[in-house]
Amino acid sequence: MTDFEDGARADEADVRARIERYADELRASGAIRSPRVDGAFRTVQRHRLLETFYYQDAGSRVTVRHDPGHPRPDHLGLIYADTALATRYIGGLPSSSTSQASLVARMLELLDLRAGMKVFEVGAGTGYNAALMAEIVGDQRLVVTVDVLSDVVDQTARLLSAAGYPGIRVLLRDGFAGVPEGAPFDRIVATVGCSDLSPHWAGQLADGGLMLVPLEHAGHHPLVLVRNDGGVLRGRVVLWTGFMPVRGPLHIEGLSPRGWVMADPADVIHEPAPEPRFGPRRPDEPGLPCGEESDFLFFLGLADRRACSAPQGAGLSNDVDGWAFMARDGIRWWKDVDLADELDRHYRDWDARGRPMVGDYQVSFLPIEAECDPPRGGWQIKRRFYRELVTLGVRLEGEQGTGARAEDRSA
Repeated sequence: MTDFEDGARADEADVRARIERYADELRASGAIRSPRVDGAFRTVQRHRLLETFYYQDAGSRVTVRHDPGHPRPDHLGLIYADTALATRYIGGLPSSSTSQASLVARMLELLDLRAGMKVFEVGAGTGYNAALMAEIVGDQRLVVTVDVLSDVVDQTARLLSAAGYPGIRVLLRDGFAGVPEGAPFDRIVATVGCSDLSPHWAGQLADGGLMLVPLEHAGHHPLVLVRNDGGVLRGRVVLWTGFMPVRGPLHIEGLSPRGWVMADPADVIHEPAPEPRFGPRRPDEPGLPCGEESDFLFFLGLADRRACSAPQGAGLSNDVDGWAFMARDGIRWWKDVDLADELDRHYRDWDARGRPMVGDYQVSFLPIEAECDPPRGGWQIKRRFYRELVTLGVRLEGEQGTGARAEDRSA
């Protein structure tokens, strides 16, 4: 544990230098692209919106007691980095956080915020995202953020006020219901992983407005960006991400497999002759699916609800009855060879379609009661309130997809 009671304090010049370097790095990486987002990142002081937070060091959770009014240089080094920092744990799992900085920037760019827009955010976190949005839209009163945890709301409202953002509304409520008294909104953004869209959000989104939501798929939360087109929600999948799951009606238990079962050491894990499926992984890439592996996992999740990921790769899990995973050098399977055959068939279908990337898919949403067939050559996912219709878009020559291979993670 580190504590703000010991150690040197950073002065204003040190804080400013770190913020400038932080924004420069996010711009150099491509996460920040517009002057509006760049200016917000150089203005909002992330360290002013944190107190106790946690980070991982060599697999262990480290607690940091941070004083936002008198920051230590080593704390600033953690805060002004491209990291996600957890701020709450419940039952051993993170329940609130400030998301990875590059992911925050990419989401703000996707929202295409402009001066005077009204914004509703689901998941208050530390208030950092709300403060950034307030800077871009130019009026704190145009931003409202909600959270279901009372201690999060109390702390976030207090820290936002102390940091110079008393006009942002921080409300204690279930985000599912939205904020009808503030509607219509030009932008709605969720910073928690959702199993479905809320019909209340659709009703509170202005015509032509945008909604950006991490939508559960194969155990992850790829971002979908949809526009209210005369009452119809249409858009694209834009980015591969991972978020903490939402609580309440927008969480659907069992929509994706819980994971995979570890085989008994005495059991046989079958490994057919090696057949390379994906390119080599860079040394700095994490063990979870990324690049082509995440592209294949998304496709697999459209075709089979048993799709999930494991350190071995993307695959199909049938709980205790077996699994099959697509490693980079071929398929490994346990108990059920039919799963391996099905996985291979899906892989060859994905390959025959040109190995589509996450950002190559178009989506639309219809109310669940609207009976319909999957679109031709596409897929239908039945959620709680909506049917998600998915089709492959037409990729222009030389186009690489819309942020399809970003590998952002949120705590």
